[in-house]
Amino acid sequence: MRRDDPHAVGGVPQFIWVEAHFSPIRDQMVGSRYEVTALLRDVTERKDSEAAMTEARRAAEETSQAKSRFLATIGHELRTPLNAVVGFSEMMTSGIGGELSPTHREYAGLIHQSGKHLLDVVGMLLDMSRIEAGKFEISTARFQPDEIVPACFAMVDTMAKARSITLEAQIESGLPTILADERACRQILINLLSNAIKFSHVGDTVTLVVKRQGQSLSFAVRDQGIGMAPMALERIGEPFFQAQDGLNRQYEGTGLGLSIVKGLAELHGGALRAMSEIGAGTTMTVLLPINGPATKLEETVAVLPLHREPAAAPIDSWQNEKRKAQ
Repeated sequence: MRRDDPHAVGGVPQFIWVEAHFSPIRDQMVGSRYEVTALLRDVTERKDSEAAMTEARRAAEETSQAKSRFLATIGHELRTPLNAVVGFSEMMTSGIGGELSPTHREYAGLIHQSGKHLLDVVGMLLDMSRIEAGKFEISTARFQPDEIVPACFAMVDTMAKARSITLEAQIESGLPTILADERACRQILINLLSNAIKFSHVGDTVTLVVKRQGQSLSFAVRDQGIGMAPMALERIGEPFFQAQDGLNRQYEGTGLGLSIVKGLAELHGGALRAMSEIGAGTTMTVLLPINGPATKLEETVAVLPLHREPAAAPIDSWQNEKRKAQ
């Protein structure tokens, strides 16, 4: 509505948002009609706040998309030179280019180790950007879930031995095959095991439990490490979130491991759950549906249509008949 200031001279007209409520006056009837009370309220401030929130949400979404595009671009630009650094440093340590002195061999090993670490970080950035952009495609197939455990243990074995950590597997017998992306499931387990090893104390035990839970398969990784506070548990799965942040943090990492795990689990129609207590360890559980992200009718038991039987006609004669006990 237009609202003019009667005291203004040649002012620009002002338009405001008005909310109107109408209600009849029941006890005052004029002829065959009721009188109506109209209540008008200026809600311009509320409308302006809603418009500001909508604009802020749009700007935040654009910023998030720009961040994802930036990470994808940087990741692709870094991957090629890092592959060269890792490859040539490995050739130097193996002696293909000539025999190296012990000092040069040590330097080449450090270059290879650092390049490999950076390549893993770039890979996580690319995976996270693809998941956020909705471009991470999964290819599902039937496989036995316990068969991927030895390969995942082998991937983190060096990291575990460096800290004298024991890896244990508790696999339920008679597990059904699962319809999922095997590569994505391997990445989920490797990320969970790496996190558990990183935050465990020297000499601890990290346990992987695989079992059936209803119509889902449960992969739980339990450690005896430092644990997390309740406030940190609420933010599990946020990109770049770390329970110990700041310049004085003791543990390295980008904070993308659990974000990728959560994203891959949700792509399968599953979920990530966390239980932890400070000083008592953490248990990370991923639930994946056994029949895959989109359960199809032909993949389950046959469903028979059920029809309600028509009610039988009432019989009135039997009430008047006398029944005798035999």
